[in-house]
Amino acid sequence: MLVLHPQHYYLLEQPWWEILIALYLFLGGLGSMAYAVSFYFWRKRVTKKMVVGGVLTGLIAVFVGTILLVLDLGHPERFYLVFLSPRLNASSWIVLGSMFLSAFMLFAALFVAPMLKWFEWLPWKENSILHRIFGWIAFLFAIGVAAYTGILIGVVFNIPFWNAPAMPVIFMISALSTGLATLVLVLAPIKEEGVECITRILAKSDGFVMIAELIVLGLFLIIRSYGPAGAIESVHMILKGWLAPYFVGVFLFMGLAIPLMLIFGYEVRAEAKSTRYVAMLSAILVLIGGAMLRFVVIEAGILQIPCCP
Repeated sequence: MLVLHPQHYYLLEQPWWEILIALYLFLGGLGSMAYAVSFYFWRKRVTKKMVVGGVLTGLIAVFVGTILLVLDLGHPERFYLVFLSPRLNASSWIVLGSMFLSAFMLFAALFVAPMLKWFEWLPWKENSILHRIFGWIAFLFAIGVAAYTGILIGVVFNIPFWNAPAMPVIFMISALSTGLATLVLVLAPIKEEGVECITRILAKSDGFVMIAELIVLGLFLIIRSYGPAGAIESVHMILKGWLAPYFVGVFLFMGLAIPLMLIFGYEVRAEAKSTRYVAMLSAILVLIGGAMLRFVVIEAGILQIPCCP
């Protein structure tokens, strides 16, 4: 554990959140944005297989991420007390986040159910008014879940690297990128007319999202490098310390640079029919990079604890 002794504070590596939280942040953002993009394409009346596959993938990802979040608790069997405690603080981000997750999974399930043959008996049918209402509610909560993955750590005030307004923005952009990449993989086994064109649109969109992610993240690291001592130490750990191979090698190079070269160097210029496998490769690399970003951010958390001068 890192222990520094400046004049007015101690710096300690945060000991609480580890790989399970990093995986939750990754799956929560990926799943919620996979649903949001699928819902957008549903409204555009594109292939039903992609929409159903994207919604189900997003729903499963958020569910698994929520399970990991619960398992990270000291007493996971008591998670339900978040909703039943008489001291419930409705303004707490833990409570709000739990509501976002629960509501998203509920309404996403209600939205996708009538599109599955096993649930054709439901009273609301596909494209009915109630079905569209469920879809829009799930869409709004999907945005909330994606934002919450950044807010969850952004409100930890004594870890200055996390406690920044840009953190939810970075996680939102990264969630959109991984959501788009997920849908590229969902489309891979579908053999229908127009699938190659949609794959191309998704990949190109992901390329522009990754450029925005790179710009925002670069500005964030520059600003944090002039911030409080804990943030400066975190940036140093990411760029020059033990996390540098994971951040620079895996996230920046494998998860951003190579996919961008594949997307704009080949996928955008080549014929749509020849880009499927290249799109799949770039999507897999984007997902690896997205997971690594969460791991690096969690591991770079440095507590800045005031002490007597």
